[in-house]
Amino acid sequence: MLRQRLFACIFFPVFCIAFSGYPVNSGAAEKDFWADMGVARIGGKKPVSAPDFTLNTLDGKKVSLKDFRGKVVFLNFWATWCPPCTFEMPSIESLHRKFKDKGLVVVAVNSEEGAKKVNNFIKKKGYTFLVLLDTDGSVANDSYKAIGFPTTYLIDRRGLAIGKAEGAREWDSKESFRLIEEILKNSKQ
Repeated sequence: MLRQRLFACIFFPVFCIAFSGYPVNSGAAEKDFWADMGVARIGGKKPVSAPDFTLNTLDGKKVSLKDFRGKVVFLNFWATWCPPCTFEMPSIESLHRKFKDKGLVVVAVNSEEGAKKVNNFIKKKGYTFLVLLDTDGSVANDSYKAIGFPTTYLIDRRGLAIGKAEGAREWDSKESFRLIEEILKNSKQ
């Protein structure tokens, strides 16, 4: 009888706590927006410098990646003939508009197409983010090892590559916005 009472006194409170819905571990892990967006982290404890490059804009001005130090860079490699690329571009435009005044620069690098074709495409769609021309594909293929399009790199304020996404994403989703907010908040200069 004493054993039954002792068992009941111990078991009942444990049972109530276990099935009450109250989290025993109040330090539950934060939501991983990187994983939600399918963005692989790069570098870990050994930061990797993003390869610098200098390319022309659609109007012929030279721009280097290093020009954007102090800002977070969303570097997207794409082509007009690539359906997944053109699918994600409206969401990239939304991302650009939301964060352009908060420290994010969208740099869309077109690979192996001429200025006239790319300019017509960009104007027709009304995109306002920066477009650069990698006419020989060397930046996409050699420097960044983009094996398919679209490929996107996230680069922190110090010029370190911190994330990579292969394939199209909906960059205007809640998860994407939270990911960019997290990077902007945590990226050191």
